[in-house]
This record gives sequence, structure tokens and C-alpha cells, in this order.
Amino acid sequence: MSFTPGEVLRAILRARRELGLRTYVRPRIRAVYYQEEDDFLLVVVADRPDKSAVLGPGGRVLKLVRDLLGISSMAVRSNTDLLVKRRRIGEALYKVKHLLARANGLLKMALERILAILRAELRYPPREWPSYEPLDEPAIVIGFSGGADSTAMLYVAKVLGLNPIAATVDAGSWMLPAEARELISSITSRLGVEHAYLRGRGDVFSSILRLAGEGRRHPCRMCHQEIEREVVRFSLEEGVPMVGFGDLLPTGRFSTYWLRVGSRKVLRLNLMAALALFKTDTLYLATRAGRPRGRLSFGCPLLKATHRKYKYMMLPSIQRVLREARAGILEPNQALELIKSIIRS
Repeated sequence: MSFTPGEVLRAILRARRELGLRTYVRPRIRAVYYQEEDDFLLVVVADRPDKSAVLGPGGRVLKLVRDLLGISSMAVRSNTDLLVKRRRIGEALYKVKHLLARANGLLKMALERILAILRAELRYPPREWPSYEPLDEPAIVIGFSGGADSTAMLYVAKVLGLNPIAATVDAGSWMLPAEARELISSITSRLGVEHAYLRGRGDVFSSILRLAGEGRRHPCRMCHQEIEREVVRFSLEEGVPMVGFGDLLPTGRFSTYWLRVGSRKVLRLNLMAALALFKTDTLYLATRAGRPRGRLSFGCPLLKATHRKYKYMMLPSIQRVLREARAGILEPNQALELIKSIIRS
């Protein structure tokens, strides 16, 4: 099966007519890329208004176009999105080259592979990443929650042969309910990666629970800091040179930097951010690792309970969503879905 820009444009115009939407200016389709293996179609348009015309209100036009074309999944990118993405990757490349020049041993081999995937992503679309046999030793510990972004990070690290260790900080069912633990077990088993549960400091998590329960502190920042601290501690203890997290916001040079703990240091890598991936990308990659694709939802059980009890605690959560939307990581309909999940907590 293959598609031409003309075929896709006709489907878009038909979908807009069927939905009762007027089309004053036809969107310009610059290119289409169809992946038969995944039955996935990527449409590249000229600019943001072209993209809006293809998406439609709430993404309804894109959904109908997908059905009209008879494909499983579809995404749209504007050429301006891709120009920004390439600039961000270029900044990350500069940083990794600088680090590679001073690296040796296991870290050097890992950074060479990271450099290769960054160079490959500069040519996206289409996406043609290198793959490697696994290194003899683990090169990275990944903070793994079972969410889409950390699952995508784990999957890509596996493809690169970085021999990743997945590390999950579990302070109890308020953080990881039973279904989350089952999902984590399923993904790590499918990928064939080593997995470790870490406890973190009980007094810190008790403080997080108390302050959130009293409505005095939004729990996310304190919790994230303790999770990062514990993953870094584990990495240093195991002698692994890098730690990785699924964060998408710290792009460019901010995606890779040294963390120092006393006289020791470990390299922090936000690979999804270095690759300037969109949320649509991480959702897709997570399905490759065996994570089911469901509705977008924001927050752990504790955060949802905090939202229900203290409505004003929703504001920092919504602001987080808006930050990712402003950065172009989230599509407007994805941001809206996440904000709705916060309000309905």
C-alpha cells in the first residue's frame, strides 16, 4: 500500500466537508511517508495553519481521514515543526560531541551510539535509526515508571544496545498501584531488560504525603527529586556511567549533563528530549515495547486525590501540560485531553 500527497489531500477535503467545516485555503501537503510494518502514515505540511486544517477541531478531521484511508494510525507534522526539531537536535549533537571527546571505555561506546541516533534523527522523516548488539555491561540506568515517555526511553536504549537497567522507585500503592506494577513487569519482560525496585527515603515520602494531604505542597516536584536522587544513587552503586529519564522538555544542550554526588559523577541523559521527540512519537514507541495505547491521563493516585481535595492544586498540573504544549511537544488535542483528566480527577 502507498499514498500520494494528492490522495491524502482529497481525503482531507472530503473529511472537512463531511464534518461541515469550510475550507477557505487548501492545506499544502509537502510529503507523505507510509510505514507498512506499522500501518502508519506521516503527513508533512507546510506550516502551522496547514496542520490545523488537517487536524481539525479536537483532531476530528485527522481521525476521519485515517478511517477514509483505511489505516491504523496517522500523524501530521508541519515543516516549521521539523525546522525547530532539527535545530534542537543540532544543539544536542554539539553537547554529545563535546562529551564524547573526553569520554573513554563504556561511556565512550555508549555516546558513540547516541551520536549516531541523533545524526539519523536529523534526517527525519523518514525515521531510520541504527540498531546495535548489546554492550557487555549496562551503560545506563533508566528511571522507569511504566509511563509512555520512560517506556519509549527504555525501548530506544534497548535498540541502541545500551544494555539498560530499568529502575522503578516504589514508595507504595499511592505511587504505583497494582495495575502499574503489572504493566512494568510486562514491559521489562518483553524487552528482556534487567529491572530493579528501589525504595527511596521513607521520611521524604512521608513528608510528601503529609504536605500534599494538608494542601500545602504540590507533590510532583518533591517526588520527582527523590526519585531522581534514588536512581542516581543506584546507578553510582552499580557503577553504571549514565542515568536516563523520559523527560521531553529539556531539549538541546540541556538534555545531557553531569550530575555530581560528592566526589563521584554520573551522566544524565534525557534521550527523548535530545531527539526532540513529540508526545505522539513516545506514545508510538511505547506500543513497540508492549505498552497498550489508552487515553492520556495525568498523574499518579496521590496527585489525583490531591486534585479532588484541593482544587487549586490543579493549577500547577495544568501549567505543566501547557509548558509541553507551548514547546510543541503536545498537540493541542493531547493537551486538552490531559487537562480534562486533571479536572476530572
